[in-house]
Amino acid sequence: MRTLGEVRAALAAGLGFPGDLAGMEAELAATLERVDYTDLSEVSEIIAAYRGHVLTRCDPGFEDALAEGIALVQSLKDEAR
Repeated sequence: MRTLGEVRAALAAGLGFPGDLAGMEAELAATLERVDYTDLSEVSEIIAAYRGHVLTRCDPGFEDALAEGIALVQSLKDEAR
């Protein structure tokens, strides 16, 4: 994924987090309204961030790491009771 179109396609295919496609589009629109058209570094940062979301969600170890984190939080809550 090297282009905005590729990131959009990945998010539209559900490869990011819930709400990512709408969130990215809203952030892009707001940023493009605010920044000078000659300085698109913020736009680039937004695209890179959502690309990172897709890469994270597609990482084979992501689901296991998430489950481990949830189990750890639950055990800490149980200990605190």
